[in-house]
Amino acid sequence: MYTSITINEERLKNTFIELVGVPCPSCDEKQEAELLVKKLQELGMEPQVDRAGEQCGGTTGNVWGFLKGNVPGALRLFFEAHMDSVAPTTGTHVMEKDGVLYSDGTTTLGGDDKSGVAAVLEAMQCIIENELPHGDIQVCFTIGEETGSYGVRYMDKTMIRADAGYCMDCGGHPGAIFNASPKAINLILTVKGKSAHAGLEPEKGINAIMLAADALHALPAYGRIDAETTLSVDMIDGGLASNIVPEACEIVIDMRCPDEEKLEHLKNETVSLFRNTVEMGGGSLEVEVKDVAPGVNLSTEHATVKIAISAAERLNFPVTTGFTGGCSDANFLCGMGLPTVLLATGMDKIHTTEECLALEDLNNAARWVLGIVGEATAKC
Repeated sequence: MYTSITINEERLKNTFIELVGVPCPSCDEKQEAELLVKKLQELGMEPQVDRAGEQCGGTTGNVWGFLKGNVPGALRLFFEAHMDSVAPTTGTHVMEKDGVLYSDGTTTLGGDDKSGVAAVLEAMQCIIENELPHGDIQVCFTIGEETGSYGVRYMDKTMIRADAGYCMDCGGHPGAIFNASPKAINLILTVKGKSAHAGLEPEKGINAIMLAADALHALPAYGRIDAETTLSVDMIDGGLASNIVPEACEIVIDMRCPDEEKLEHLKNETVSLFRNTVEMGGGSLEVEVKDVAPGVNLSTEHATVKIAISAAERLNFPVTTGFTGGCSDANFLCGMGLPTVLLATGMDKIHTTEECLALEDLNNAARWVLGIVGEATAKC
């Protein structure tokens, strides 16, 4: 039954253009949320706005919608995409050329992640207007993904009523499935030295920046450590004035690995190296570890993954599964106990004013959502 349903490509394109035309900077998605609430109301999907925004200083919360199932025992599905886009994002004017959508070059396009939002909305509309069989379906459009996944980070997990999750938020052509991604942490190292006047008596000081530099130089490797592990020195801050020997220097290191034991070992080795180097130079070290995102590691035999594969194969999409070094809202959903995979929606050259989206990919993303619902229903 699902294979005979045709999505409305013109409606989908117009929905996407309408969505990206609304201002939606991270944690200021109120206008976008109001538009999505209206659209979900028109579909009869019982929209709700949660309180996640209150915890991150946002202007709105995540927007939820619910479609009650009409097939008892069918797998309950959760589709997620984020509302915000990276700057410059306000006032997007969409241009079409040879079947590809672009901005006018003054803003990002917003395909990241309105391609996911629009695809989910179109699939839901097709299900409702064709009275298709389905289990319970939840949709959730989140806030603040680009600046820290704040929407899922502050989500009330008791609101989730689903068995399998699909995060529609990745570059590549529909058919690409990312079923594994790393746990990520930030290692915050504060090197402490001793201040002194830089011109009158520098020998009485202990330069924290130079101690930090020595420790960084002692790192055996950085960047890509192996196929699944990365260590990136991303921020450094120190010193009070140009005439003061710096008393403190803070370094932030991003570490990622799907193997938590290996990640813990890398963290401990790095801290030990820094501490030894700094203390040899007469300084001291303070250490803070912040969890950035939990890991994702779903087997290709997991039902959530198999349904996405089956739906893509039925649509004749080229299917790939694999690991991505990036973290997404899917990481947090998995951490809450909802097995969730990251699916490609066609977005390209994201986070730039050259961002683009092929209409074929946008249409296929909606077909894929529809196909996943069909596969999940057929397997009950």
